[in-house]
Amino acid sequence: SFGLEYVVFRYANVYGERQCDGGEGGVVSIFSRKVAKGEAVTVYGDGEQTRDFIYAGDIAEANHMALQTDYVNCVYNVSTMSELSVNSLIQAFEEVSGSKVYIEKAPLRAGDIFRSCLDHQQLMSKLKWAPKTDFLTGLTRTYRWSCSRL
Repeated sequence: SFGLEYVVFRYANVYGERQCDGGEGGVVSIFSRKVAKGEAVTVYGDGEQTRDFIYAGDIAEANHMALQTDYVNCVYNVSTMSELSVNSLIQAFEEVSGSKVYIEKAPLRAGDIFRSCLDHQQLMSKLKWAPKTDFLTGLTRTYRWSCSRL
């Protein structure tokens, strides 16, 4: 109504260095701190819940591209279009940390979704964007940052 152009992004599960692990902090930041300290991580349910994890650097690139696009007044998903289970996340942490991850089991939490994955085809098509950081690379950066904060 004011003649302003906009681009709206819906982010998948963002992770990366400097993400806090309190309040709405994501599972990657929470697990990263706990693994770095040698503490157990809590797995709710069977650990087969999935999330679409997107590295913060890839988010920053998408934001930058949105500032320069002519494809405005649109809503885009920013994601990897791939699902990773909590159990797979734990295996990845064991790989990047070189140590066993200890697990505490807990019942499923009310309201948690079982699967989450976003389609970013429109963002690829219009802004020519795609994530560049593979999960293990981003996780390694995140984990090393967590270790440097101990």
